[in-house]
Amino acid sequence: MKKIFLSLVLICTVSLTGLFAAGQSEKLSGSITVYSPHGAEITGPIVSLYNKKYPDVKVELIKAGTGELLSRLRAEKNNPAADVMWGGSTILFESAADLFAPYKAANDKDMIKQDPNNKWHPFSILCQPVLVNTSRLKPAEYQKTIKELTDPVWKKRGGIALADPNKSGTGFTIVSGISNAYGWGFVKELVKNSKVTPGSDAMFKAVLDGEVPAGFINEDLGIKWEQAGQPVKMIYASDVVTVQIDAYGLVKGAPHSKLGKTFIDFLGSKPVAEIARNTIKRRSARKDVSPPEGLPALGDLKLYPESEPRTVVTAKFNKILKELGR
Repeated sequence: MKKIFLSLVLICTVSLTGLFAAGQSEKLSGSITVYSPHGAEITGPIVSLYNKKYPDVKVELIKAGTGELLSRLRAEKNNPAADVMWGGSTILFESAADLFAPYKAANDKDMIKQDPNNKWHPFSILCQPVLVNTSRLKPAEYQKTIKELTDPVWKKRGGIALADPNKSGTGFTIVSGISNAYGWGFVKELVKNSKVTPGSDAMFKAVLDGEVPAGFINEDLGIKWEQAGQPVKMIYASDVVTVQIDAYGLVKGAPHSKLGKTFIDFLGSKPVAEIARNTIKRRSARKDVSPPEGLPALGDLKLYPESEPRTVVTAKFNKILKELGR
């Protein structure tokens, strides 16, 4: 009996040692590289929460415009440096589908929309209302429609900030959405009144600083500026509000794909969606998370998403710039 007992103890000890070793081998450590057009106000709180869950995984963020990041991914296609692309509309991911690996993420089933090829995963729903500088304009001068922005009076007032779709994913969404509503002839008239900025951050800042009286804004940033008492006001035009589903994806050939998948699963989780709503002020793409307070219901807006691939949009936009001598 004593020998049997000792044998059982030995077996249990070996089994526990094996389990402990397995647990140790599953402990995640290392680093991942994430390409993102998002600012620190978005990435900061989310990466911080990820590091609470995975304290031994370092997240290296590379920030640039969506166009620049996609060009970088394509240049690195045969030897990828990034593991995850976080940011950019679903149509942008589809136009560069060869750069991303299929992955059935843990939370895809909880989203309002899914990629049948599992290459992109929804993060948020984002509108781009018009932003006016309240120090530059009187309330009677605020536009109520996008159509009004082609009135020559806007050029006399100082112009409208519009991000270059060649460099900005937000600019691509705005230009493509407006062309979807009114056509490219209308876009040309809008560009005549516009100051084309080399990215979305420059577009936002031009309005905030009063360099121009109006432009476009991502609503998550706009509502924070309004609540902080900045001299700006968001206007959801009655005829057109551009909109995108912001997404993320696993880079094809990612050097740290296992860790990249944990980051993708994390981005789709409910705690992250609640940070997006409560802190970042973004509408989550999850079906079970309500929108931020202070934003209008999507059903009350005339929404226009991107309508053409980015290469088509940029080619047509560049043709307009050339015709206008820009």
